[in-house]
Amino acid sequence: MSKHKVTHFEIPTSNMKKSKDFYETVFDWKLEEMGDGGYCMAETTDSDEDGMPAEIGGINGGFYKRESKKDGPSFVIETDDLDATAAEIEMAGGKITTAKHEIGEWGYMADFTDPDGNELGLWEKAK
Repeated sequence: MSKHKVTHFEIPTSNMKKSKDFYETVFDWKLEEMGDGGYCMAETTDSDEDGMPAEIGGINGGFYKRESKKDGPSFVIETDDLDATAAEIEMAGGKITTAKHEIGEWGYMADFTDPDGNELGLWEKAK
């Protein structure tokens, strides 16, 4: 089993309420708006006390405010050492597009593109 599993997805939306209503109605997901309404957490499966999926293979995610027509769905890959993984990405022909940054008390994120230009995210839990 890989130590770099997909742990999160993100979907852009131009209308948070419409997206929230759609995904809750069609897929029975639980969506909770965070802060000023610019981000909405999506629970697709039961979660444990840390907010992580309780089911093996389950993935939760979120919706963010669309900034551009180029924004598209993405997924986030977990790593134990974001800095080391970022260096490996660049050595292998990828590019870090958003530097490592803190996400509250939960951990750190960064964005990268693979050699084909696909944008993905990296996640490191707080230690």
